[in-house]
Amino acid sequence: MKALKLLPLFVGAALLMAQPALAGDGHGAKHGGKFAGHEVPELRLLKGLDLTDSQREQIRSLMKEAHTDKPDPASRSAAHQAMQALVKAEQFDEVAARQLLEKQQPQMLEQQLKRLKLQHQIRTVLTDEQKAKLDERAAKMQQRMAERAEKNAGEQP
Repeated sequence: MKALKLLPLFVGAALLMAQPALAGDGHGAKHGGKFAGHEVPELRLLKGLDLTDSQREQIRSLMKEAHTDKPDPASRSAAHQAMQALVKAEQFDEVAARQLLEKQQPQMLEQQLKRLKLQHQIRTVLTDEQKAKLDERAAKMQQRMAERAEKNAGEQP
């Protein structure tokens, strides 16, 4: 019963964790696939849902729109470098670390909100049958992740 209440959360997590995959060539844009730099790839979790061409285009459009608001890579790099400097310092500066994390929190919140909105928009494009199949896949993925977590917890001293 508890798992059923958490199912929407796991579906969202599964969509977030799904790796990009291109229909047809099996290589993401990062690996020079045939759509590299030209189109936003589908989510792997949506593969096999028998999407119509119209659904595929709607999802690609939603994903393109969502990816136009990506955070500036230079600011992300600067934040990462600042965190690394804190880790590598002789003395850990907890106040500086807290300030850095608090500064990043609003951007992270907005990013997560955009992801959830995108997941909801993608889901509205699917038929009831496709949603059921997606939910089933997400539940299986969640089960595999739980089994893996149990196995890893048992291996730790």
